[in-house]
Amino acid sequence: HLLVKFGSVDGGVSRNADHHPAFFAVYNMETTDIVAFYQNSAEDLYQLFEQFSDHFTISSSSTFMNFVTSHSNSVHALEQLKYMKNKSNSFSQFVKKMLTSLPVS
Repeated sequence: HLLVKFGSVDGGVSRNADHHPAFFAVYNMETTDIVAFYQNSAEDLYQLFEQFSDHFTISSSSTFMNFVTSHSNSVHALEQLKYMKNKSNSFSQFVKKMLTSLPVS
């Protein structure tokens, strides 16, 4: 599967997600089908990001993958992320902010 981000070029370099809407598609390269399509405020996509962020940001062929700490592989980092989520005024805005950290295609 491949995660493809659709949005403006400005949205890729700006940390302000409010003014730059984006969409994400999960593309199956074997069947050439789009498996899922999300807006950058989708709770479902955020749940995938929370559970599998290592797969979005780190190459699986990297020998250093096992040494990178993220909320996907560290209980302490996950607790910190959940604290930030609970402290946020708007869950939708929090999701947009977190998803801007995904790499630009």
